[in-house]
Amino acid sequence: MSKKQFRSQASSGKAAGGFGAFSSSAFGSTESSALSYIQEPPDYSAINDVNVVVAFKNLSKKDSTTKAKALEDIQLHIAEPETEVEEGLLEAWVKLYPRLSIDCARRVRQLAHVCNGNICSKSGKRTAKHLPRMVGSWLAGCYDSDRAAARAAQDALALVFSSAEKVVALKKTFQGAILAYCKDALLHETLQTLSDERTVSPADAENTYARVVATSLAVVNNLLSEMPLEETAKQETIYEDIIGHSKLWDFACHSDPGVRRSAHRLLQTALAKQPILVESNRKLISTAYIYKGLASDQTGSTTDFAATLEALSIRFPSLWTEDYSGKRPALSRFRQFLKHGSRSGSIEFWTAAKSLFASIPTDVLPKTYEEAKDLLIAARDGVARREERFSASAAWPAYFTLVSTLVPDIVGEGRQKISAECAMPVIAEYLHPSPETTDWAIHGAKTAHIVAQAVKVSGMAALLEHEWPKYAEQLLELAKTSQPQQSKAFEKSQMQVAAAGKRWTALQRELYAEDLPSTAKATFLAANVKIAAECAALLKSREGKPYGAAAILEELVRVHELKLLQDVDFRTTLEDLLTADDLSWLSWPSRQHLIRCLYALSSEHFFPDLFARVLSKGLDYDGSSEGSCKLLRDFFPRDVPIAAVSAARESAPLQKFVYDIVKPGSGDVPGAVFLQLRTVGALTAETSEKIISRLIASLPDTENSEDLALTIQFFATMDSATLQSLAGKPGGDQLLSNLLRLEQHEDETISQNAAAISSRLSASLGDANTKTNFSIVLQNLEKVSSKSLSMDALHELTGRLMGDQGSITDLKQMLPSIDVWKSSVRAAVRVPKPSLAILSPFGGAVNLVQNSSPGEQGPVEMDSQGLSQALRIAMHVARLLASTDAKSKLAEIEAQWTVVALLHMCVLLAEDNLSIVGINASWHPGSSAFTEVTVLEFVTEANAVLNGYWEALRPVKSANEDDEPTAYGQLMLAVRQLQHGQDSESPALRYYTALADASITDNLFELHGHGAEQAKDGEASLKASRLGKDTMSIAAVIVGQQRSLAGTQTITRFCNELVADLTDISLSDAQRRKATLEQLVLLNTIIHTQEDAVTSIAKQRLIFLVKRLIPALTDSPALSIKAEIIKALSSLLPSIQDIYGDHWSQALSYVLSTWTFADTESAAENDAEDRILITHATLKLYGTLRKLSKSDEPNDDLVNVLKDNNEKIYLGLVTLLKAANGVSDEAHQPLMVTHELLTRQIGQLPYQALPDFEELFPLLYTPSRAIQQGAFDLLRKQVVAAQEQISLDAALRKKTTQLPDELLSLILEAPTLDSLVDAPFDRTMPLPLQGYLYSWRLLFDHFDGSSYRVKTDYIEQLKEGTYLSGLLSFTFDFLGHSRGKPIDASKFDIQTYVQDTEASPERDVQWLLTHLYYLALTHLPGLVKSYYLNIRSRQTLQAVESWTAKYISPLIVNASLQSVAEWAEKSVKEDPENEKMSVKVGMRSREVNVGYVVDEQTMAIKVVLPEAYPLASAQVVGVSRVAVKEEKWQSWLRNCQGVITFSVSSQFVN
Repeated sequence: MSKKQFRSQASSGKAAGGFGAFSSSAFGSTESSALSYIQEPPDYSAINDVNVVVAFKNLSKKDSTTKAKALEDIQLHIAEPETEVEEGLLEAWVKLYPRLSIDCARRVRQLAHVCNGNICSKSGKRTAKHLPRMVGSWLAGCYDSDRAAARAAQDALALVFSSAEKVVALKKTFQGAILAYCKDALLHETLQTLSDERTVSPADAENTYARVVATSLAVVNNLLSEMPLEETAKQETIYEDIIGHSKLWDFACHSDPGVRRSAHRLLQTALAKQPILVESNRKLISTAYIYKGLASDQTGSTTDFAATLEALSIRFPSLWTEDYSGKRPALSRFRQFLKHGSRSGSIEFWTAAKSLFASIPTDVLPKTYEEAKDLLIAARDGVARREERFSASAAWPAYFTLVSTLVPDIVGEGRQKISAECAMPVIAEYLHPSPETTDWAIHGAKTAHIVAQAVKVSGMAALLEHEWPKYAEQLLELAKTSQPQQSKAFEKSQMQVAAAGKRWTALQRELYAEDLPSTAKATFLAANVKIAAECAALLKSREGKPYGAAAILEELVRVHELKLLQDVDFRTTLEDLLTADDLSWLSWPSRQHLIRCLYALSSEHFFPDLFARVLSKGLDYDGSSEGSCKLLRDFFPRDVPIAAVSAARESAPLQKFVYDIVKPGSGDVPGAVFLQLRTVGALTAETSEKIISRLIASLPDTENSEDLALTIQFFATMDSATLQSLAGKPGGDQLLSNLLRLEQHEDETISQNAAAISSRLSASLGDANTKTNFSIVLQNLEKVSSKSLSMDALHELTGRLMGDQGSITDLKQMLPSIDVWKSSVRAAVRVPKPSLAILSPFGGAVNLVQNSSPGEQGPVEMDSQGLSQALRIAMHVARLLASTDAKSKLAEIEAQWTVVALLHMCVLLAEDNLSIVGINASWHPGSSAFTEVTVLEFVTEANAVLNGYWEALRPVKSANEDDEPTAYGQLMLAVRQLQHGQDSESPALRYYTALADASITDNLFELHGHGAEQAKDGEASLKASRLGKDTMSIAAVIVGQQRSLAGTQTITRFCNELVADLTDISLSDAQRRKATLEQLVLLNTIIHTQEDAVTSIAKQRLIFLVKRLIPALTDSPALSIKAEIIKALSSLLPSIQDIYGDHWSQALSYVLSTWTFADTESAAENDAEDRILITHATLKLYGTLRKLSKSDEPNDDLVNVLKDNNEKIYLGLVTLLKAANGVSDEAHQPLMVTHELLTRQIGQLPYQALPDFEELFPLLYTPSRAIQQGAFDLLRKQVVAAQEQISLDAALRKKTTQLPDELLSLILEAPTLDSLVDAPFDRTMPLPLQGYLYSWRLLFDHFDGSSYRVKTDYIEQLKEGTYLSGLLSFTFDFLGHSRGKPIDASKFDIQTYVQDTEASPERDVQWLLTHLYYLALTHLPGLVKSYYLNIRSRQTLQAVESWTAKYISPLIVNASLQSVAEWAEKSVKEDPENEKMSVKVGMRSREVNVGYVVDEQTMAIKVVLPEAYPLASAQVVGVSRVAVKEEKWQSWLRNCQGVITFSVSSQFVN
């Protein structure tokens, strides 16, 4: 709006004021009120901040969003800590706040109250003088209809006036100002003064006015209710002005419900606090509430209106009479009010209305039958409205109160007619609904209770007593006239009869609760007896088909059993019905209803015999078990009488019947019968236990899945309490075990149900003691067989039994027997294999065990996964210690360190068995790969647990023997005690206890270091072990205390003594050989644990030792001694590398002789193990010699020896490689280490031509990754180096060159995805797949360096054999082309391949296949293209083309164009004969332009490579033709196209 328009508007406003539009009658003064939309703008000159001034000016804008933003800006300004509220700002705010507090926008009102609170709080006492102008708006805002705005006003008030006392004081102090604000708002403000009709919509204007009025009324109401009388008396005049004004009482009928509610509540408060104010305005109030209010729409305020009218009627009854001045009678208005009911109000309306009916003066109420009936019909219409169904429990009692109020005043016979026509129809409609009484229907809950209240009406009891027999006849008529069974409406008809009977008994139950005369109750009893007799007769005559009649009997017995059974006739009726015709009612459709009638007679003397007859006949019902099962379920509901249960338990036929029908696979119905009868106690304990035991015993039988599924389903239907009780019964201890085992069943339904049942069962065991809980777990640990639960199942069961918190109360009850664990560990120990010396910390000491223990132990029991008992217990203990608080509880147990020692021993056994599968009996060597994964997880978890103990322990012993041993001492004692048992002399067990001792001690020293005290202890331990002359004990001390013994004289002296003893080595007899082996083992152990051990030995002594050891290699027949000698030489020779002599040649000669005859040795197991040892030792010795020859000052003798034997070394290593063909090292880590060492040594040798290298091709499929890799590396060097000679021979001899047949045989059968389904991709590429793909790598290596003719021969040979199709098919399947979703190859270096560098083996295979596909397109483009064109799947075809174009073709195109560029640079530019030719290569455009100058004109063609080259052929295009005819030109182009298309290589310039 422009400024000109604003001035015009303001002028017109002033002009209107001058002519009386806004005179004093409208505003109470000549000035406009604080709420009027016409306000004089505030003075902003005293506000210094320009931004604040802008914000304040925006508050006068019409747009609500602008005002809200301005209020937010002001709030931010006030919130700044350094900001002080200026007086000018405060003055301007006080002027604007009242108007802002009633803004039509909720957000503006809310922000206005927030700002007001902050401004007043920050202004402090300066606010006081402004409060009279703003306190009214502030308090009114607390009653805003919007909760957010009201909350903001209340919070602002609490911010400034922090206590309730201060708020009361505020109201007292400014009561006059507050009332003045309210008076002005209520009596003077209008729609036109509060809102500008030009900018505010009519709806917003109405809402604003209603809100101002409602909040003002609420403020006045609050002042009246909270202010003491002496305070309100001070402003008595204003209160009188407000309450005495006719405009105020118009608000009682205002269109806005909020305004009406506020007006009603104000009047109620005035009645309670200042009744004199109401009394003086009775006529106004009578007009407002009775004449106008009763006829007005009070929707949303009916409850307050009724409560107010009730209070007025009680205090001033004259409002209905003397003070009433309406044109129409008050009764007419009242009738109109009743007709509309509560107008969707709350149930409290009817509570108030009920009191109101009793408060209306009797002079107003009708005296004649006609008037009373009209009023009651109107009231009936009100309470029967659809929206009143949720308030029926209060509405109809209010109606009955109105009837009771009217009946006494009605003259003559009209009184009884009113009861009969306005109360009795309610009962009639309830009992027998009909169109004539449908308007009297009561809807809602507890209808019978509501209907029964009608008897409270005067005279209704006698009337009901008179009418009741008629209602009984109607019920009987309904039953007798029900449809026959042949009718389609039979079911509906019987349901109607049954429902009528239910209503009949329900109403009687409520009527009996009322205060009725005895004659009425006698009438009820007589009617019921007659109904029972007639219904029984009806059932007999129609053979029980009208089950509605039986339902009536059932309801009579259920509701009124105590009253009716006292009547002899009623009892006789039931007895006759239930015993007639040889119990024929058992076959009636109404049987289920009559069973309750049977049980009603349970206290009679004849009941046991009758029930026994019923059971006997029921068990033979219709000759089928299914019918008998259904009958039994009907007979034994949850509320079956005790007498029936007792009779059932004594019935042998019943017990036998249930036992016979409930069997494995019997189905749902028999199971349901059993559970139902067991729940009510109808089965004996013996019958139940026999049935349960049989079912539980059937669970392990998994052959019949159908029966098993039904049996599992039977247990699934049980509740948790029943399951828990079953687990405690004989045979029940196997229930949970069987269920856990069935969780692994192949049938998904069975496994899921078993898991659900076992989960519920284990959870329900929480109330039992720990020993009972874990008995199943311990049983499966202490007794192991193939039927034992798997460890995963035991872990899961343990977790379930412990609950979510995982806390342990009694660890002893959760651990298996320590003695059992010890025995199982001893049983699992086996003599370690000699090759374990390569990995063991004890080294060659392993051979001492083997030599000392030739016997074998018996078999060890394994579970279904192949795990031994020792390992199972260790897994259980490790899981408890790792995932619960068992570690803290274990410290309280005496056997704590025995548990730790056993756990550590099991870890050592598991680690050895992982190194060499089958080296001990920890698990079966034939177990699946999953077992190995399980063991690896256990080792990781157990080591984490043990590391926690190692970190807490200190390797400190007791100072004196008499002192209490330290924790370390107790652990070492527990370890040593493990070898004491039934077989205490077992060398294998002694080896492992020594190994456990050494490893624990070494771990502790590594973690915590050592001091002088530990060094002394170490020397003392070494001396003591030497005195015992036990080599294993000595080795344990040397290894375990290697850190504390380092540099000590004791270890140095011992080392020199061993050197001196070995200098006089003698192998003449077995005893000397054993002593020599022990000395060698100890010497090697010292050398490998002490870094300076060799340097501490005098060189001369070393020379003598070496010169004695080397000849001993040929003297000793034992490979173990040879291996130890070679191991010693590998450590000793570097210290004498400056000594010349024949010992170098002797050492190498022995190594070569060992290698040369590697493939002729015995294949016996022990010899094979020793062969691994000797091979590994010789390879290490050769590596030492080779390293010494490469040193800065090598020994000339050594260098010459190696040089002279270079070819022998090469052939010897190849011989070792060939000898490893077919030998798997997957389950033999020492052999794998040896193979890897062999491969490294071969790889370090320079190339030498190897005759008959084709013999190495089979090694590409050997089951050893290291041997396979070594063979591939060796073959690759041979193949690449041989191509030059092959090409030369082909050119000279002019013979066709062939690829090796041995190589082609390896690629003859390509793998498929189906063949790799079970192949392991978890760690490395499967070996057979690697062998196949490596064979192709070698095949493509034949193309590097070979001539064009040789390549052509190779391609023709591959084409004839169709080898490539297998590779391409597998490639496209594995890489996803066949599925239309090929892999993303952007991360691969496609032109090269480096094995084992990808994150996963699958990615490694993808990279290698992509690389091979690139090589195939490079070397065999024609064959690849031929295969590509024969692909039938369009999806695969498109995927291959697009993927090739994206990842492969750019590399090949670039290489092809680069080769053309290089050829042009060498052959065209440098050759004088080609000076007229020009060749230009366009790398980006993928084309080659060739030109030739003829007669000063250039003849040109170009070759264009497509995106998918070489799958798509290159195109030869003529650019310009010179001096040649068109036919010849086109012939040239076709020839060029043919040469390129049929080129053997993708690089078309060849």
